[in-house]
Amino acid sequence: MPRCLHVMFTRCTDPAREDEFNRWYTHVHLPDLSRAPGFVGARRWMDPDAAPGAARYMTVYEFDGMERADVLRETTRLALEAFERGRHIDCIDMAAPGPTAMGYQWVEIEPASVPQPDAVDYPPAPPEVREGMRALVASLEES
Repeated sequence: MPRCLHVMFTRCTDPAREDEFNRWYTHVHLPDLSRAPGFVGARRWMDPDAAPGAARYMTVYEFDGMERADVLRETTRLALEAFERGRHIDCIDMAAPGPTAMGYQWVEIEPASVPQPDAVDYPPAPPEVREGMRALVASLEES
């Protein structure tokens, strides 16, 4: 099977928690998702000029020997598990990237530049979010 790139565009919904968001994403979320079968690596990027409401962050995950549906199922399953264990932040939102005066330019976020979080104990996602994630995992298991 070929390698699969899984690209996610996100934003932090609370500007006052941007540093916390980056600590969580780099030092908690990426290690949690690295447990997925076929995980090769991940790199994070930032659009310093993101328009309001547009994605500020892009993460490129690389998987080897996995079908696209399997990658989505496994990463969603691991994210759901993280919610249930208090390891998933509550200020993340999926968002589309938006053009800026500089076009679509992304700057890499070096993991060493992001301090470790002090603690990790986030509330679970709302029930409707968790149920939607469970439904996605189930539908991908059937296909």
